[in-house]
Amino acid sequence: MSIMPTFFPLADTGSGPRGLVGEKPTADPESMTGGVPRGTIRGDEAVVLVLRPSRWYILLEPLPWLGFLVVIASLVTIATAAMSNLGMTPFLSTGWTWIIAAAIGLILLAWECLEWRFRVYVLTTHRVLTCAGVIRRSIYETSLVNVRQTMISVSVLERCTGIGSLLFATAGTAFYDTAWVMLSDPAMAQRQVQDLIRRATRSRAA
Repeated sequence: MSIMPTFFPLADTGSGPRGLVGEKPTADPESMTGGVPRGTIRGDEAVVLVLRPSRWYILLEPLPWLGFLVVIASLVTIATAAMSNLGMTPFLSTGWTWIIAAAIGLILLAWECLEWRFRVYVLTTHRVLTCAGVIRRSIYETSLVNVRQTMISVSVLERCTGIGSLLFATAGTAFYDTAWVMLSDPAMAQRQVQDLIRRATRSRAA
């Protein structure tokens, strides 16, 4: 995984980043399909960004499993051909091998469509939230004043598709606590987050 420089200049970006695959910055994350549960957004905060991963997430996330399926199907095909050459009856024909592999691949892609639909990133005037999970929902949230570092991480496949992930670290941890994975414009999202962090820090100091 390749890492881009950690920080970008702080700036006012107005109504929010353009070109991000997700909801409009003014969208209500509690009313959208796959959004955060009711009551998550507090009355003392305003929603600034509501984002979803790029749609590349649907293909890139299951890619290792899809590659594994191709390898297994290829090995079964080779074994079937070898059994036929030895006069043995194959336990599975080549055609059925690839039909089963394709069916499993489609199931994986369908599941990732649901994962994409139920993965939502929310930035409010006070907090950063990451909501994910289809059956079992998980919500990570931290106050902006606790965020000590943000970093843009871009894997090889993300670089090829023009996307990237935004990672968050809070005080007292030696790792990144949460990540907004596969954003269409992670740099713009990072500038928005850092701008809100600066404002929250100023407000707390005052």
